[in-house]
Amino acid sequence: MEEKYNKQSINRFDFITEEKINTLKQNDVKTLGELANKTRTNLKEYGFENFEINKIDIELQLLGLNLKGRN
Repeated sequence: MEEKYNKQSINRFDFITEEKINTLKQNDVKTLGELANKTRTNLKEYGFENFEINKIDIELQLLGLNLKGRN
């Protein structure tokens, strides 16, 4: 995992709505590293739609990160 992204705020992803950012923060997901430790199922449980999860997954991959359970 790219260490430099571990502590970067999820606010970096400006395509995620403020409502969803708040949902993530309520579930103790505040950094990209913490986001990468979540699974697609976790994100669905937080109310994310498949297209949103796919976008998050792609953006994480561009940074050298992956959602948990995806290698």
